[in-house]
This record gives sequence, structure tokens and C-alpha cells, in this order.
Amino acid sequence: METMELLPPMPKIGRPEEYYASKIRHADQGREVHLRESLKVAQYISLALGAGISWPKKERYFEHAIHRHCQPPLEASDAVVEFYNKLKDLVQLHAGEEASTLCCRQDDLFCERLSKGEPRSEVKVDAITFFNTVLGDLHRTPDHFHYDDWHQIMVMRNGWI
Repeated sequence: METMELLPPMPKIGRPEEYYASKIRHADQGREVHLRESLKVAQYISLALGAGISWPKKERYFEHAIHRHCQPPLEASDAVVEFYNKLKDLVQLHAGEEASTLCCRQDDLFCERLSKGEPRSEVKVDAITFFNTVLGDLHRTPDHFHYDDWHQIMVMRNGWI
């Protein structure tokens, strides 16, 4: 029976990709499945948080981490399921923070354009396009967001309608 003591701690985010690649190889060699998955989650989060990466690429990293590395094995114990739920929460936390920061910054730029006299109708089109890109399907919360983060961005978007 698996217990929390046998599960690795939550991974540290922000290390270079080579660090994760090396640790993942060691986990593979030691057949440490849960450690490998947690390191893959950290690797993809860290890649998504990299500077100069477009939101669609960041989103792909977050989604990949959620769908490929935050899924517990079939017939996993409650402790293992909880571990993978914590990994999913870690992805959602970082995705939400990254998206919120990006959206707040962009919202400020849209407001600045208005203050410089650009017609609201022109800014509105760009704002709605931008927010829709970040939000995805407006009828459901994407898997990589917690509801509260998605809702906060929806509120910002709706301010431009």
C-alpha cells in the first residue's frame, strides 16, 4: 500500500530544462513513476513561464502538463490520487497567475490607448480578440485554470464589451 511518505514532495518550479531532463532520466532509471511525473509537471510549468513565449504556447505547455502528467494511474490509492490532484493544482496556480498578469498588463495597455484618444471601438475589437485568445471556450473553464482565475479574466474581458 502506498502512503504519502513514499510520494515525492511537490517539485520546485523555475529550474533550467537540463536540470529536469537529468532528474527525469534518474527517475526513469529508478522506475520512480510519481517522481518522474512531478518532474515533468515542473518542467512544463517552467517552460510555460519562460520569457518571450506567446500565450498559445504557454497554454499548450500547461494543458500538456495537466493531461499527460497529472493523471493518477488506474486503481491508485487515495494518497496517490491526492498527490496527482496537487500536481494539477500546481499547474492551475501557475497558469492562473501567468494569465492574470498577462491580462492585467494588456488591459492597462488597452486603457492607455483610450487615454491617448484612440476610438474605443478600435480598442474594443483588439481587447475582445486578446481576451478570447487567453480564455478559450467562453462557455467552460479550461482545464489549466481554476474557476476563480478564469472568472477574473472574464470580468476584465466583459469590461470591454
